[in-house]
Amino acid sequence: MDPLNNPYTPNAGSRPPALAGRHAELEQFRVLVGRMARGATEQSMIIRGLRGVGKTALLNIFEDQAENAGFLTFYHELTPHAGLAGELARDTQLALARLKLTAKMLATIRGALGQLQSIKLSGPEGIGLSIDLRRADEATLASDLTQLFLQLGQAARAAKSGIVFLLDEVQFAEPAQFRAMISALHRATQRNLPVTLAAAGLPQIPKLTGEARSYAERLFTFPVIGNLSQQDAEAALVEPAYAHDVAFEEDAIAAALVWTAGYPFYIQQLGKHAWNLASASPISLAVIESAKPAAQAALNQTMYEVRMQRSTNAERHYMRAMAELGPGPYRSGDVARAAGKPTTAFSPVRQSLLEKGLIYATEDYGHIDFTVPRFDQYLRRQLPYRSPRKQSQTRSRS
Repeated sequence: MDPLNNPYTPNAGSRPPALAGRHAELEQFRVLVGRMARGATEQSMIIRGLRGVGKTALLNIFEDQAENAGFLTFYHELTPHAGLAGELARDTQLALARLKLTAKMLATIRGALGQLQSIKLSGPEGIGLSIDLRRADEATLASDLTQLFLQLGQAARAAKSGIVFLLDEVQFAEPAQFRAMISALHRATQRNLPVTLAAAGLPQIPKLTGEARSYAERLFTFPVIGNLSQQDAEAALVEPAYAHDVAFEEDAIAAALVWTAGYPFYIQQLGKHAWNLASASPISLAVIESAKPAAQAALNQTMYEVRMQRSTNAERHYMRAMAELGPGPYRSGDVARAAGKPTTAFSPVRQSLLEKGLIYATEDYGHIDFTVPRFDQYLRRQLPYRSPRKQSQTRSRS
C-alpha cells in the first residue's frame, strides 16, 4: 500500500481516524457545554488513564466541540515546571480581549482586578495581567484566582459565550496552585457562571484532587478510559482501512486483536506497519505477523526507551524489580523485597519515579504500577534481573 495514504496515526495526541469506544466521554462533554450555554451548571471533567489510551486526543476533540458551541478555549500541557496560575492569568487576559467588552464592563472588571495582590493589572487601558507569586501565600492566591474567574465568567455570560480550560498532564500541576484553581472553579460554579475545566491525567488524579479540596469529588467527574473492547478495537483497526477500500482477512483481524489487546496506541502502530507492508487488499495474516516486529520496535523507541533514558540506575533497578513480579499493581513492600532492600530505603527512588510520571500510586493504599501498559514486559526483555540472593552471594565471595 502507498505509505502516503496510510490512515493510521501512531503519534502523541493525534486524533485517530476512527475514534472508537469514546462515545460516552464525547457525549458527556457535549452535555457539559450545552448545559452551560443554556445557563445551567454541570460538573467539570478530568479524564484519567494510562499513557497511550487517547486522553490527549479526546481533549483536542473537546476543544473543537466547545469552539463550535461558541466558547473560548485555552489549552495547556502541564509539566513539572509549569506555572498553572500564570497560565490562567494569561488566558484570562486573552479571553477578556476577545470578548469585546463594553467600556462600562471593562471599567468594572479593571476596578475589581485592581484590588488583587498576586495578580496585577498593567497598562492604563484594557486588561493586562501579570502574576507575582513570590509574596503570595496559598490563601491569597486562591482568593485572587477566584476573583479572576468570577470576573471572567461574568464577562463571558454578558457576551453570551463561555470559557473552557483544557489541561493535559494535570498531575504535574503545582499542588498549591491546583488547589487555588479548584477553589476558583468551585466559586464560579456556585455563581452559575460559564467557566469550566476539561483535564486529563494519570489514574491517581481523583486521589490528588480529593486531597486538594474535600468538595472536589462533587465538582468533577472522573471518566476512566483504557483499552478498547474487542468490538471497538476491531473498529479502530479496520475502519480507517475500509475508508480507503482496503479490507483485512478475518484471521488477520483476530491475530491483530490478540497482539494489541485493545490498547489504542498498539492498534495504530500495528495498523501503520501492516499497511506499509501490504501489497494488496485484503491484508493477510502473513502481513500482520510480518508487521509485529516493526510495530514492536517502534513502540520500544517511542514509548519505552525514552522512559528508560529518563531514569537513573537506581530507578531502573527499582522498576526492574517491579517487572520481575509480573503484571501490576505492585505492593511497595513486595517490590522492595524483590530489589533486595527495606521498603524505606527505596522511598526517595519511588518518589522520584512518581514525580517523573513513570509510575503512579493506585487507589489501593501502598500499591504502585507503571503508567505505560506492558512496560513490565519491555523491562524483562531489556534488563537482566539479579535476585537479592545472587547479589548477597556475590558480595560474600568478594
